[in-house]
Amino acid sequence: MTESPAFPNVPDCPWHVVNDDHPDVARVLRARARAGELRRIAHGRYVPVEAWDGLRAEQRHHVLVRSLVDRIRPRFVVSHLSAAAVLGVPFLHPWPGRVHLIRPGEDARTTSATCIVHADLDPTMRGTWRFRSDDLRVTNSERTAVDLAMTLPFLDGVVALDRLLRLGADVRTIQDGIERRSPRGRRRALRALAFADGAADTPGESVARVRLDEYGAPPPVTQHRFRERGHPDIVVDLWLPDTGVAIEFDGEVKYRDRALRAGAPPEDVVIAEKYREDRLRAFDEVRQVVRLSWGDLWSETSFRGKLRRAQVPMRH
Repeated sequence: MTESPAFPNVPDCPWHVVNDDHPDVARVLRARARAGELRRIAHGRYVPVEAWDGLRAEQRHHVLVRSLVDRIRPRFVVSHLSAAAVLGVPFLHPWPGRVHLIRPGEDARTTSATCIVHADLDPTMRGTWRFRSDDLRVTNSERTAVDLAMTLPFLDGVVALDRLLRLGADVRTIQDGIERRSPRGRRRALRALAFADGAADTPGESVARVRLDEYGAPPPVTQHRFRERGHPDIVVDLWLPDTGVAIEFDGEVKYRDRALRAGAPPEDVVIAEKYREDRLRAFDEVRQVVRLSWGDLWSETSFRGKLRRAQVPMRH
């Protein structure tokens, strides 16, 4: 077990614990919850409503995990999607309402109202990290990658693996871990690992690459850099060199999140994006720029339509 590297901090959302040894405090917390000031997120765990409502979904699950550290038995390790939340790995669907754990060396699966304890399907792969702040133990990047690749559908596995590889997970260690697992799900997991690309910067890019593969479009270059003397480089999300098409994913967060905008008003960000795209289109090799939103990624008709208009060939 090693000390954890730098991962996302615990979200700024304090929690309150009901302690049966202090019934007066417990009554106050429950009264505040009934009044709408606090929200119950697990048995005996309450958070301020305003702080909770301001968190993203993965941050809420992270807070849930941290709030239950005192209930997680010493030999248990946070794993699967709960490890993903702690390590900053994205997930495209609702996060689980219970904390996922592994008890190393045990092959039985158990569940409770608070936790799901998975069987340890690979006792030889014991990589974990411990956080100094609260002594939380979590599966490391490679073990988390194996667990997620083996249990998630292909698309979700690629999204998770892209981020874990970007965080420094070792491909060979992940591959060895997958190959030691049972045949069920192993072929899909190995395919997701072979497809994964640690250069991917956002989940939207990961989904777009999977969609392009599904449609039989040419494989893109991830995070391609265009250089012009005397000007900042332009890095595009996906680049199709044979067709001269640059693909950019427009997640709304960069317009809505003040931190990502560096304090600039949204309209300034939009103007800067327009100037950047004008420069990008001026490169001789760039024939078209395709901009995608989350709506395009979930609508085959919309995505295919944009590719057809940009004259991107599709075999399927």
